[in-house]
Amino acid sequence: MTLLHEKPRPRRLLSIQALRGLAALAVVAYHAARHLGKAVDASALTRFTQPGHAGVDLFFVLSGFIILHVHRRDIGRPNRLGRYAWQRFVRLMPIYWIALAATIATMLVGHADDVTAARVALSASLLPVSQDPLLGVAWTLQHEMLFYSAFALLLTHRGLGLSCLALWLLWGAAQASGALPPAFDLPRFTSLFNVQFLFGMAAALAVGSGRIRRGGRLAACGGLLLLAVGVLEASGWIDGYASFARLAYGVPSALLITGLASWEGRAERQIPRMMVFVGEASYSLYLFHLLGIGIAWQVWLRSGIDAAARLPTCFLFLMAGALACGFGFHLIVEAPLLRWLRSLPPGRQKATSTRTVSA
Repeated sequence: MTLLHEKPRPRRLLSIQALRGLAALAVVAYHAARHLGKAVDASALTRFTQPGHAGVDLFFVLSGFIILHVHRRDIGRPNRLGRYAWQRFVRLMPIYWIALAATIATMLVGHADDVTAARVALSASLLPVSQDPLLGVAWTLQHEMLFYSAFALLLTHRGLGLSCLALWLLWGAAQASGALPPAFDLPRFTSLFNVQFLFGMAAALAVGSGRIRRGGRLAACGGLLLLAVGVLEASGWIDGYASFARLAYGVPSALLITGLASWEGRAERQIPRMMVFVGEASYSLYLFHLLGIGIAWQVWLRSGIDAAARLPTCFLFLMAGALACGFGFHLIVEAPLLRWLRSLPPGRQKATSTRTVSA
């Protein structure tokens, strides 16, 4: 099996799109509970939603899967590099820049001191520096940019790209195990979060091989393992922020994705349209959910209702604010903007494979 192995595959992977939606909802619930916990005693709620941060782990594995699934035929073809770069830019940067601008405007209204020209430039570039961008959740996009760059080497030269990915994996593993001195530690480069992209690529290879016969069972197994790790974290048995957790969440995520994609590829499946829509809007939801939570919280405060006495209701209200903000931006701005950008000359050269799932 090679990265250039060609096998028929489904034109659309709606189950993978829906899974992105679930990952986004998990992150929203995690942040809504913590926002509420800053004002009132919401310890039970925050403990229950604690594993929601693992939606990021699932996102990273999904990203590795989707990029290889979509661009597999471009590997070793340098002439495809320009199209690949354009597609990655269109999908990632314009929407992020709008979210970053909204964040900066909000911070300036609040007279924040850390909005400097240098910080704005670094945030806008998504360069993999150790400092988080001004839009806090965008630290994940710094990892995405690293992965996109590494994958671009595969397009330029297959051997060079594979060597780079292997060295990246070994570097991160060696740093996490303590085999390398602290001087070699570059947080964004050596984080085990990056290994999860490779888990996703492995899942794409497994699906592309066509050898997964019982995808439904594999997906159920992966889902149950993912749930079990979440329960262990919520119960305090494991530290969900430790390096080990990147493997504990990443491996089941890869099994779940492999199973779902294989399951959907063997027959026509009915995937709830609402979850597919949430998946389509997941990027906007991820970037704008904190703004929505903040707005909803201010509305709640002005209502005069005691948040502690109405904890579940307040939590759902914050969730609703996040969803309204994310979905609204997706429908009004993101979807039309993406359609226009993809209609430009570089976007018209899309291969059939790019329609399998929104990358």
